[in-house]
Amino acid sequence: MAFFSLDFDSTILGRRETILVAAPEHPDNSAVLYLLHGGGGGGGVDNRSWLPQKDRLSRWAETYGVTILMPSAPDSFFANTCGGVRYQDFMLEEFCREMPERLGLSRAREETAVAGMSMGGTSAFRLGLAAPERFGWIGCLSSGNLWTSDLSNRVHAYAVKNVFGVERIQDIEGTEYDFFADALRDVREGRPLPVIFHACGGEDHALEHARPTAKWFAEHGTAFDYHYFEPEKGGHTDDFFRVWMERFLQFFRGQISAEAIEAEMNRAE
Repeated sequence: MAFFSLDFDSTILGRRETILVAAPEHPDNSAVLYLLHGGGGGGGVDNRSWLPQKDRLSRWAETYGVTILMPSAPDSFFANTCGGVRYQDFMLEEFCREMPERLGLSRAREETAVAGMSMGGTSAFRLGLAAPERFGWIGCLSSGNLWTSDLSNRVHAYAVKNVFGVERIQDIEGTEYDFFADALRDVREGRPLPVIFHACGGEDHALEHARPTAKWFAEHGTAFDYHYFEPEKGGHTDDFFRVWMERFLQFFRGQISAEAIEAEMNRAE
């Protein structure tokens, strides 16, 4: 197994990006996880936040036969921002197209996942539903669709004005930043639909986003293979990420079913 960085020259962003990679010992044609970092409220958090976890990430890569690719998009929700920085276009038109070929990884959608926690979880929903023909799996931890509650007006004030360019987060409903709109379009146009793994701990402030998102899929997104998990314990913490991102990897790689996860939760509670 290995953990390393490489350079990626982006025409869309107009700069060289440093990408972090955790790979199994034999990565040829391996499955792919695009792992998206969290945010920092305008503090410039980027993929270097993964460095303290490199041993864990390397172990996951080896255990589950997945190459984990970690790009940067500081405090942007990996979106095309109102200021003109095209992170979503970078991800979908450059990075996710070129990296599998460059590293000799699988290009099959059923072996390709996008996931993250907090900002990274919302971003995984957005990218996965914007390009469902590329991603067969979405993993969102400790987050949901931002406009479904007032939470973002309080904890994501930087993004509300500087990423989405609105006065209140509720104003993104129905826009390019609203992944419910993409989900409805995917169903309407008969696109392939990703499997969705969504989890949020019962002690997490992000339940304000997670529960309305789960409710929306129960009412409007029934065409999706969508699974929501809400363990009684668990906050917006690395402990939750450690346990539930590994659960997602097990789910993605066919080592555990949604029913088995639910049974685990019931025994624990």
